[in-house]
Amino acid sequence: MKNIRKQILYHSITFLVSFCLGLLFDHYVLCKNFVPDLEIEKEHEITLQKEQDQKNIQKDRTLKTEDGCTIYVDAGGALRNPGVYCLESDALVIDAVNMAGGFSREAGIKFISRKINLAQPLVNNQKLYFPYEKELICALQPLVDESIKIEEMMNKPVVELPTTEPYIDVDQNKVTPSTPTPDNSTNNNDGQCLNINTATKEQLITLKGVGESTAEKIIQGRPYSHIDDLLNVSGIGEATLAGFKADICI
Repeated sequence: MKNIRKQILYHSITFLVSFCLGLLFDHYVLCKNFVPDLEIEKEHEITLQKEQDQKNIQKDRTLKTEDGCTIYVDAGGALRNPGVYCLESDALVIDAVNMAGGFSREAGIKFISRKINLAQPLVNNQKLYFPYEKELICALQPLVDESIKIEEMMNKPVVELPTTEPYIDVDQNKVTPSTPTPDNSTNNNDGQCLNINTATKEQLITLKGVGESTAEKIIQGRPYSHIDDLLNVSGIGEATLAGFKADICI
């Protein structure tokens, strides 16, 4: 009976020791050796999945190109869905806008309608940017500067007017005679003379011996009191003046 008890006790102790040793072996040996292998295998699977996804993306791009998608456009700015889009070879700017969901509420529509041609054909790898309304506030600055210039011009006294006739600043202290002095050299009796004080450049060129350069000098030397005053104009001598003196008057 005692032998049987000893054997039972011996086997029980042996089982417990074996069980504890098994736990220790599993915890300190198997876990350290096999768990890293499992992590490496998992990382390898993730890498393979990424490579497969990249291949699928490339495949999708190839299919799109075969279907007529040959232009890639980067559409940004005041759009609802800005991004890179693929369009057909004959696509226009408006097609890219529509693909991006259209303009957002903050878009500078007035500027876009004036400055951007939505009917322009797209080219591959083109960058499109549509400004926001708040980005165009600075456009008011030139208008302010221009209004200041206009105000300065209005307050500045007039020195010269943009006309073919010279501007004569009338002095109130001087009395200008309304009719020229009675001189045979200042008037032409035939009534069909060319007034050298009011004639245009084109009219002066019709005179004998007067070219464009001389006509401009005649205009710059106005006003004239006598026809003989033309002798003071560079390029007009007595012979030249005698050639057209009968056709002019004051």
